[in-house]
Amino acid sequence: MTSGIEYAELAKHIAERFPRLSPQLQQAARFVLERPDDVALNSMRKIAAAAGVHPTTMTRLARAFQFDGYDAFRQSFQKRLRSHPSDFAGRAQELQARAGQERAGIVEDVLETAVGNLQDTFAVNGIGRFLACADALSRGGRVFVAGTRSCYPIVFYFNYVYSVFRSNSVLMDGGGGTFADRLRSFGEGDVIFAASFEPYSQLTVKAVSYALENGGDAVVLTDSLVSPVAGKPEQTLIIKNESPSFFQSTAPAMAAVEALVGLMVLNDGDRVLGAIEESERQLDRFDAYWGHTAKPVNRNIHP
Repeated sequence: MTSGIEYAELAKHIAERFPRLSPQLQQAARFVLERPDDVALNSMRKIAAAAGVHPTTMTRLARAFQFDGYDAFRQSFQKRLRSHPSDFAGRAQELQARAGQERAGIVEDVLETAVGNLQDTFAVNGIGRFLACADALSRGGRVFVAGTRSCYPIVFYFNYVYSVFRSNSVLMDGGGGTFADRLRSFGEGDVIFAASFEPYSQLTVKAVSYALENGGDAVVLTDSLVSPVAGKPEQTLIIKNESPSFFQSTAPAMAAVEALVGLMVLNDGDRVLGAIEESERQLDRFDAYWGHTAKPVNRNIHP
């Protein structure tokens, strides 16, 4: 096997031979299939430590697949990183090659990756950036909410919960082709809340640009500070959305929305309690929830 082999082909070979590898080689093989970016970027010793094996095990893994040494083995992972497929079909092909016969491993991978995404997202932004974003949204005369395709559930959830205690949001759902129309009255003092990740939505990119050009502000969920939707660094939440599946994860973005909404509820003080109570009464008029009756809020209770 040559060092020029494509990663997808190598991953397939590893998955096929996995049951016949020794326990130590299986441990190393599982790690390199689950964390191909790490293999491409880090030294053999660092990868061995992360995988919980001796460095010589990584060399033996490489030679088990007819490579001259670990560096030749790693070249496939480095080539993959340089040409990592941005299309969903390419990612799906990688998923199939990586999984092989270990289907249950994908479920474990999703959990492990989700936990890592959440930790990284909250760590990289810090409380200061969350506070700045929540304050900007709280100050908005109106909050225009924009996100399409896989980001639509994220912004819809934000708008849905936000509308329970505030009534100044405009969901840009694009019904009847009216996405751009919703922004027509956007002006100074308004804020756009947007979410977009690579591949970035043309509509969302244009909406954020339009909002900033018209004197408004922006709070953005995206995957990089150089993303085309990123605005002020302190009002851009960087979301880690990696997934072992072929589509990016939305879980960390949802968690970021939860944090923002919680901070805005704190910003609004006692006023928010009456608004939420009124929303619940209105929903009860329509029997929105099975067996639910709104209870009055005791505003004398303070944490």
